[in-house]
Amino acid sequence: MKLKKLLSLVLLGSMVVSLAGCGSDEETSGETPEKVSITVATYSDPFEVDIVTGQAEAYMAQNPDVEIIIEPISGDFWEVLKTRMVANDEPDVFYMDIFQASQFIDAGKLAPLDDAMTEEDIADFEPSLLNGFRGEDGVLYGIPKDFSTLALYYNKAMFEEAGLNPPTTWDELTKVSQALTKDGVVGLSLQNGIDRAQPFFYSNGGSMMKDGKPTLNDPKNIEAYEYWIGLIKDGYAQTPQQLGVGWDGDAFASEMVAMTIEGNWMVNSMIELAPDLEYGVVPIPQKEQPASMQFTVAYSLSNNTEHPDIAKDVIKFLTSAEQQQVVADAGRSMPSRNTALEEFKAKWPERTVFADLAPVASEFNYGVISSTVVDETARAMEKVLLDDSVTVKQAFDQAQANIDKALAQQ
Repeated sequence: MKLKKLLSLVLLGSMVVSLAGCGSDEETSGETPEKVSITVATYSDPFEVDIVTGQAEAYMAQNPDVEIIIEPISGDFWEVLKTRMVANDEPDVFYMDIFQASQFIDAGKLAPLDDAMTEEDIADFEPSLLNGFRGEDGVLYGIPKDFSTLALYYNKAMFEEAGLNPPTTWDELTKVSQALTKDGVVGLSLQNGIDRAQPFFYSNGGSMMKDGKPTLNDPKNIEAYEYWIGLIKDGYAQTPQQLGVGWDGDAFASEMVAMTIEGNWMVNSMIELAPDLEYGVVPIPQKEQPASMQFTVAYSLSNNTEHPDIAKDVIKFLTSAEQQQVVADAGRSMPSRNTALEEFKAKWPERTVFADLAPVASEFNYGVISSTVVDETARAMEKVLLDDSVTVKQAFDQAQANIDKALAQQ
């Protein structure tokens, strides 16, 4: 359901989220409180909470008249946030995923942030990281705190034994995948979804958005997915489900496959799953042009905050070059500022490839019906995978019709 419609409903019987409300508990007597309270909502992941808590403590040390309350939200972060918005009880500042941003912007629940940053600050961000948080009016409603991209992981020992080099083109990817599919090993693991296949669309000259509308059945997208699904049906690639694992990181770590396409987050997983496995990471093989995919989370501000200026200052601090370096030092996600990103590459040289792919990474964002686009695309891809009688064009055309219908109903 569209967010603005959801926000217009009275939600009865829903779970009560016992978290502090928006803004501070100022008295109406006219007395000025000793401190202004700003609530900042994060994912409940302890790693995230620890980082943001440390950043908040640094801000409060410089601004003793401000108290920052960190609110980890467990469960479905976005449903909790929407529910609290219905009651006008959302935090002052909160995470905003690029995938979710358009519907929150469309619902008018986010405050503009253009005046929170100087032109010099804005220029320090990769433009593509900012674009997903701009409304149709061009106004900025989120400041990216970090980001990730996709690249190709490959098993060095398997490649050396076969006398192969990492593939750089689609033709090379096919040949290498075929050569490495032997002795119980599959050449490539592919998660069969838009969040992994999209770089192939763009590398083939396709696109998922045109004039603000999703374009799944672009002929170039269809052609690219025909190549993608062909690898799977020829047996040179398999999905994690076909391999009997939860995700392709498990397949790669256990050496069931020689290659996979994943984000920089898998580096940390490999440290835990297979610390002794030697692997390399290179850009995704290309056809017409290099391509990757970009995932990013920003800080956004509630329109209901009682202290917008102070909350904007908190966001500016949390996304400053100094605090982005805190993100870089943690080594999990990549900082969204170019200045901090250079420090990140110096500290984590094996992750440089992910940072360098930012300019060619397309957005995981399809406007206000992003969820519909992902769901319809998933169904189309599943049909093609499971039913040889269904062509990619047929499946994508049907999905596009459903997407267009959903868009018309907005």
